Amino acid sequence: MLFYLDRPAILLGIAIALYIGVIAHDVAQVFAAQALGDPLPRRSGRLTLNPQPHVTVFSVVAMVIVGVGWAEPIPMSDHWRRLRYKISAAVLAGPLAYAILGALSLLALRGLTTTITVTSGDRVATISHSHLFGAQLVSAMAYTFCGLCVVSLIPIPPTDGGRILFTLGPNSPGWGNARYQLQERNFGLAIILALLMLPILFPGFPSVVGQLAPALYRGLSHVVGLT
Repeated sequence: MLFYLDRPAILLGIAIALYIGVIAHDVAQVFAAQALGDPLPRRSGRLTLNPQPHVTVFSVVAMVIVGVGWAEPIPMSDHWRRLRYKISAAVLAGPLAYAILGALSLLALRGLTTTITVTSGDRVATISHSHLFGAQLVSAMAYTFCGLCVVSLIPIPPTDGGRILFTLGPNSPGWGNARYQLQERNFGLAIILALLMLPILFPGFPSVVGQLAPALYRGLSHVVGLT
């Protein structure tokens, strides 16, 4: 976000998407878990418009600097083997919510874009005209939702992808130790922050979000008929 202080439409779009995104992510997971028979997430206090329960200071730092972050894991009835597929399905509702929000934003962007056909002699040109501020804001929202979706699927705790990986993974000492190191000792948090921050600190360093979010953006644009 800090890199767009001179571009208010983009900055506002990122801020709005981050706020809506983390709340929608948690709401989707809460209701998905409840539909699958787990009442615990609904009692966790995450059905609120207050952003504080949805993120921690580390995620906020990533959001301010990078423009994306992650929502904190929601407590679920983690009966390790018996309910692992239901837990994974409920967790997956979070990234799906980001993707749906991205698609809806791109639909709104399509509505802000007007296609004009100009004929000159035997030449026909098609020009796309858009309301600049609104188009930049909505496009930034769509890209941010795509970035949130990508980050949430990185298979390292505390992301949704990491939770799904260790929920479905084998119940062995090796996997248990890996989960302890990544989740309880916060090595996973350090890895996620490094993956997000290093491309900014060292230009040219591979960026997970920078490589995958544009691809998701283009894919959703094609789905909604924007391109």
